[in-house]
Amino acid sequence: MSDATVGQDHPSTISEPQKRINMTRFDRLVSVLALAGVVVLAGVPRGHAANFTTGTDPAVKFGVHEIVLTGDGTVANPLDTVATVAFTPPSGAKQAKSVYAFHDGGNTWRARVYVGEIGKWTWSSTCKTDKGLDGRSGTFDARESKLRGRLLPHPKNPRHWITEDGRWFLNVVDTAYFLLSSRDAAGQPIPEEDFQAYVRDAVNHGITALMTSLLSGGWTESYFADADCTRLRLENFRFSDRRLRWLLDHHPDIGIELILFPRGSRYASDEQFWKKLTIEQKKRILRCVVARYAAYPQVYWLIANDAHYGKNFPNNNAYVREVGAYFQKHDPWRHPMSTGHARHLDFFFGDEDWATYFHLENAYDLGASQYAKYHHFARPVLLGEDRYEQDHLNRLDPVDMRYYQRRLYWAWLLSGGAANYGGRWWVLHPYTQTGKRETPNPRPAYKTTPHKAALTGLDSVRFLRDYFAARKIELSDFTPGHPLARDPVGGPDVRAPKLMRRGYEEFLLYHPNAAADGRQAKVHAGRKARVRLDLRKADGPFAVEWYRVHDGIAQEGERVAGGAEVELVAPWPGHDVVLRLVRTPERKKPSSLHSPTPACGAQAGSVEPATAADGGMGNRPPRGPSLELTRDSGFSLADAEKSTGGAP
Repeated sequence: MSDATVGQDHPSTISEPQKRINMTRFDRLVSVLALAGVVVLAGVPRGHAANFTTGTDPAVKFGVHEIVLTGDGTVANPLDTVATVAFTPPSGAKQAKSVYAFHDGGNTWRARVYVGEIGKWTWSSTCKTDKGLDGRSGTFDARESKLRGRLLPHPKNPRHWITEDGRWFLNVVDTAYFLLSSRDAAGQPIPEEDFQAYVRDAVNHGITALMTSLLSGGWTESYFADADCTRLRLENFRFSDRRLRWLLDHHPDIGIELILFPRGSRYASDEQFWKKLTIEQKKRILRCVVARYAAYPQVYWLIANDAHYGKNFPNNNAYVREVGAYFQKHDPWRHPMSTGHARHLDFFFGDEDWATYFHLENAYDLGASQYAKYHHFARPVLLGEDRYEQDHLNRLDPVDMRYYQRRLYWAWLLSGGAANYGGRWWVLHPYTQTGKRETPNPRPAYKTTPHKAALTGLDSVRFLRDYFAARKIELSDFTPGHPLARDPVGGPDVRAPKLMRRGYEEFLLYHPNAAADGRQAKVHAGRKARVRLDLRKADGPFAVEWYRVHDGIAQEGERVAGGAEVELVAPWPGHDVVLRLVRTPERKKPSSLHSPTPACGAQAGSVEPATAADGGMGNRPPRGPSLELTRDSGFSLADAEKSTGGAP
């Protein structure tokens, strides 16, 4: 939104409307307490260190701190009372953040800051129209913490994110549209225990981020409290706020892709709601959303979801551009921002500064075919929707979702992007309980066929997350190098191995070992994955590790020499695999290096000579130190280096 459109303010999602969100008894209690200025932090047990703090309580670095102000809530519209609070960190005024205070019912206003430093903070408020909100000040202390902090563009590779503590962020996403809502798509209440169990199950199964709607419903059903769009449904905002606090306190490492607003029109139609709002109406909602949610470190914004953009949708284009520009100017912490395109559409805003990552939708994109066209933008790319589990039953749903989903994740990650999962999108059923909880499908064609089976799409995902964590691999150090690897058996491009390389020191490859693709995707039950790898411009030798992505079993393979093409064969038939090569000292392999008994009676990672055309390596960069190669069953490159005198 340009300045001319939204005025000169300082400081700086979702599907079609669902059933209106009604307040539960707990919601009403929260609302009553809010009128008195009481902050409710539900779910934080005694002794649990809060990452969301308030008042003069000690804050924590990379957490959220809130101050509460008392103003005059009897004015005609408290949302038009513009109050700002300047938070000054220990490093001084140059790093101060000025934020809006937001009205939270009655005479209560709140202002929040993302705590980026340890030490003594000060704050002061300013308001031209309300003496109670003007000239207030205070202090609080911030302590060290183990929180990761905001998502930022990786300084070495802007196609990836890094958290503020300096760690690469592995983006493995699950769809949970109603995570922050009191009711699901059918209007049924979502108990707090389901919400917490859902998050716990997602984390235990390897998920690192959740895509969810800020409020699940349309503009008038969930956001605005009156026909003139002058007041907000504060009870709904408080509810989502409370759950975000719980997430920050209990699962602070989980990223939240937050769908901010509805489309404002039917699917595949041009937006008709936002364009009718006045400048003041737009400013109210945007100012309040930024003020309430921007201090949360774990969020990254998605303006709207599942929308159409382009020359035939000028209102949709204008809508997200206005919101994107407003957040770009007024979000003090500049969280990543995008907007969700409908299935099969190219990302329309690639050259616009407000769109700092790309959110796509596709179907059966098991070969990450859409990623390559966005690589040159040097921004993170997320396949935000592919095919859901238990959605279209026997018509569109993948048959073997456990294989399908892990293949989707691995292919996108080792192409340079990230991918999403979705199961029973219209409810919030904890993953481990889905086999015990029958649910009707909301689609009219399937209402007579309830879902009874347990979800399986996440069954292998924790082995993906744990693979990178145990080996301390950061894909921000890697670049795609698919031309260097091919399956000598051949097959469609969608089945081709996906390869990433860290200079010429390390190669990481996923082989789907597929017998079928699309909805019928499945692994080849009787075949071992084979790969022909071009190492002609890579000095060796290389230590080899095979990893069974189905169940996390790892096995050492025979070392291979560089300077030639080699053909490698996985030790197990009937499995998709990850192959890792790490350059090692060119010395005799120590006899003490542990080599476990191969599974299935297979030889341990056989190697065969091969010749082929140049795979496309460019000029060789300087060699760096070898990364430690570890595995669940004991193989360690560090042990080998110790036996041979260490790495060069």
